[in-house]
Amino acid sequence: MNKVKKNEETNEDILNKPMLHDDHAKPKSRRDFLASGLISAGSYLAMPSLLSILRSQTAYGLECQEGGGGSSVPGVLCFDLAGGASIAGSNVMVGKQGGQEDFIANYRTLGLPSDVARNVNRELGLVFHEDSAFLRGILETTTPETRANVEGAVFCTSSSDDTGNNPLNPMYWLNAAGAKGELTSLLGSRNSESGGRSRIPASSANPAARPVLINRPDDALNLVKLGKLANIVGADKAQKVLKSIESMSAQQLARFSNKDLPGQIKDLIRCGYINSADMINKFTPERLDARTDQAVTTAFDNLNDGGQRQVATMTKLLLDGNAGAATVERGGYDYHDGSRATGEIKDLEVGRLMGRAIQLAALKQRDLILYVFSDGSVTSNGGVDNSGNGRGKLVWTADSGQRGAAFMLYYRAAGKPKLRDSSVRQVGAFKDNGAVDNTATQISSNVENLGKAIAANLLAIQGREGDLAKVVGDNPFGSDLNRYLIFDKQG
Repeated sequence: MNKVKKNEETNEDILNKPMLHDDHAKPKSRRDFLASGLISAGSYLAMPSLLSILRSQTAYGLECQEGGGGSSVPGVLCFDLAGGASIAGSNVMVGKQGGQEDFIANYRTLGLPSDVARNVNRELGLVFHEDSAFLRGILETTTPETRANVEGAVFCTSSSDDTGNNPLNPMYWLNAAGAKGELTSLLGSRNSESGGRSRIPASSANPAARPVLINRPDDALNLVKLGKLANIVGADKAQKVLKSIESMSAQQLARFSNKDLPGQIKDLIRCGYINSADMINKFTPERLDARTDQAVTTAFDNLNDGGQRQVATMTKLLLDGNAGAATVERGGYDYHDGSRATGEIKDLEVGRLMGRAIQLAALKQRDLILYVFSDGSVTSNGGVDNSGNGRGKLVWTADSGQRGAAFMLYYRAAGKPKLRDSSVRQVGAFKDNGAVDNTATQISSNVENLGKAIAANLLAIQGREGDLAKVVGDNPFGSDLNRYLIFDKQG
């Protein structure tokens, strides 16, 4: 087999190296720049301000809306890996109709040499390849006790290569299925409708639940300023009222309503402003700031690192019940550069972030679901990378959405999550040639249906799978819905 030269770049060089390919069009859009790693998710985003929030909520600003309210449903942290990451085979095992260990004939195009292709690790319930970089990152950052309370599912689905046009992100459906927060429902790492790179299914859109931009602990502190107060009176007046209420009682606030801002204050009271004032007193900086949370600083050991800082802030908000679902976007996963080392380093990086989020859930004794997806995938032509980071695996040489997959990991504080069938953790199937079997299921070549299957599993955890059509608009699975449900109701 062909061998590549030993990779002489440092891991940091590779993590920050742009992924530019001769067979790709020149990057033009922000999505293109993100997939190639030329920019980071937060590099072009301004710090959230009251004014920016007002602009995004203008159409809803004068309506009295109920708060999100806390939720007993697990928070959902979505990893949107921009560019086409390898999930199937080299990370999460995939097989034929019989499930993950109904092995296909040849995993070569999925990046695995034949002599190690069927070596697996079952520690997380969901079966990973034993040398999966995702898995190695998770093992580094979690304890055995934490991993004992994790289960998962893999979904075999082909998608378009290296494009933000895949409607892969089911955030709004997850929100409708019960993923809600006391301060806000949805979070995102970029200022987009989905909060990430991939689009949402058009039918899922709910402008009132648009994700709030979160990239650092200071962003979380601004959440208490995003409620009814700013919506109703406008930014300038809201700032004045916010300063005033620090020393005001409810009675004083009522008197104040007849003074400087009479009409607006009456609306504030009618629409629940007293609750907003209570909320500001309740959610102090000390309670929202990831940097002052001992559990966070234990699970995430370097909040000066942008990736850790971003994921730590979002995960804390989810676990504390202040948000329902979040999308963190990671760029540079278009890593088919003729080596294996680049992809291994990128996958290890995000695996560590996944593990830290799960470990934080364990420290806080709160449930958490991770949902990991990417726009397309990659394929190998059989060349071997024997460099230290290449680990003797096969090099990535081209895009291949036909080798795509997504997966869920579910940490349950009370014990290992219950499955409908203890032997089933795979939806869909792969063929012996290493491609998705596009005729196997309703999700095999339909990423919109994939999103509905993810929402269905969140509903099943609550024993509410019968509400699927109400939540997503229809039930494309009909009487076969059980085939798409991995998780059972959790007692």
